[in-house]
Amino acid sequence: MMTTDGPSTTTPDGLAPGSTATASRVAPTPAERPLLVEMHAITKLYGRGPTAVQALAGIDLEIRRGEMVALVGPSGSGKSTLMHVLGLLDRPSGGTYRLAGRDVSRLNSAGAARLRGTNVAFVFQGIHLLPSLTALHNIELPLAYGRVPKTQRRTCAREALERVGLAHLAQRYPSAMSGGQAQRVAVARAVAAGPELLLADEPTGALDRRSGRTVLALFQELHQKLGLTIVVVTHDPLVAQHAERIVQMEDGQIVSDTRVTDRLLAAAAEGDPSTTLAVEERAPA
Repeated sequence: MMTTDGPSTTTPDGLAPGSTATASRVAPTPAERPLLVEMHAITKLYGRGPTAVQALAGIDLEIRRGEMVALVGPSGSGKSTLMHVLGLLDRPSGGTYRLAGRDVSRLNSAGAARLRGTNVAFVFQGIHLLPSLTALHNIELPLAYGRVPKTQRRTCAREALERVGLAHLAQRYPSAMSGGQAQRVAVARAVAAGPELLLADEPTGALDRRSGRTVLALFQELHQKLGLTIVVVTHDPLVAQHAERIVQMEDGQIVSDTRVTDRLLAAAAEGDPSTTLAVEERAPA
């Protein structure tokens, strides 16, 4: 069950961090993990009457805890709109959306904002670090808005910087960072509060190839070591192949949902970035 009281204090299995029970438990297969996202017949209309635009047309989507999913499609396919609905930035026009068992389809703005602050995090192509704040203070800022006590948010921010390998840049300003470093700080800011769902919108789009691989390696590490549920929105098939599943969209609909059987590992991508993966078609639900 979701909580809105502050950063998560349990593992994806519902155990307290450091619990010895995790050592003897076999990791669940994807099909055995509990559902985090349940969408049924989701639609989204912009405008009214004959000029209305249907951005989403009957989306059925399930994402289990601890999955890493790539949402792909051409411009105008509806993938960004779906991300906005997933992240509670926009309400669906119809259908049902359950997040961690709670129906969030008709949340008002205040309720959606509260859940975003504690359960959902974002990484965008535009990095959006505040230029007047250091890396550490950029990470602390959303925690302050979430009323996390000062000592706790400083600890969370430092741990997040260590997690992305940039503890040495804690006092550096964005203008003195490379694009890759700034994006990693943005990732640290996103995960500092322990969200249940991380949404990344074209996270490598503004980066050079080397920096992009570093960010993808970081996502895979967060997914594998922390069990974080990650949805990456991208138009790049190579980026998509770093995920466990590839969900393809066209004209506001999901046209295919495939599971990757041999993932591309970003840390090993130096040699041959054209490596392709075998995928198997998932049977429709």
